[in-house]
Amino acid sequence: MTTMEALALAKDKSTSSEVLAGLIENADGFVLLQVAAHPNTSTETLDILSHNENEIVRQFVAEHFNTSVETLVRLSEDTHIASWVAGNPNTPAEVIHRLSKDEDIFIRISVSVNPNITMGILYSLSKDDDENVRAAVAKNPKTSLDILKTLAKDENEDVREVVAEHPKMKQK
Repeated sequence: MTTMEALALAKDKSTSSEVLAGLIENADGFVLLQVAAHPNTSTETLDILSHNENEIVRQFVAEHFNTSVETLVRLSEDTHIASWVAGNPNTPAEVIHRLSKDEDIFIRISVSVNPNITMGILYSLSKDDDENVRAAVAKNPKTSLDILKTLAKDENEDVREVVAEHPKMKQK
């Protein structure tokens, strides 16, 4: 199979998980990226791709909804991939908790917008020193009205503007 044929299959939304698994034997980076992003890619194939040397392939694996918890835990230890893991709704609570304390601002921002974040972590991150993290907390639909009211008084204008756009603030 040519690279172009493999790429066409990897881009086709109806391609089965079995066919996608066979495509990872193709070393072409573009094919691997498409497989890693494909909604039908199996957990097993994603696990194999999670070991790929290409950082972008691993990023796609980290954000994929079929990626196993075990793979997400392992990828969370990779500083180049952790921010992608932090935003995945399947990332376990203990990993989210650990990543919420990471020194990397981008990781904390990704944690802040995770749809399965706990209210306790949202509260902690709403007090983060970085205004971008606080703004990300304000964007999360799960953020409580109490946290939003506190952030509405934030010293940073951008944070206050994000709070003003939150649906819960518009319902007041």
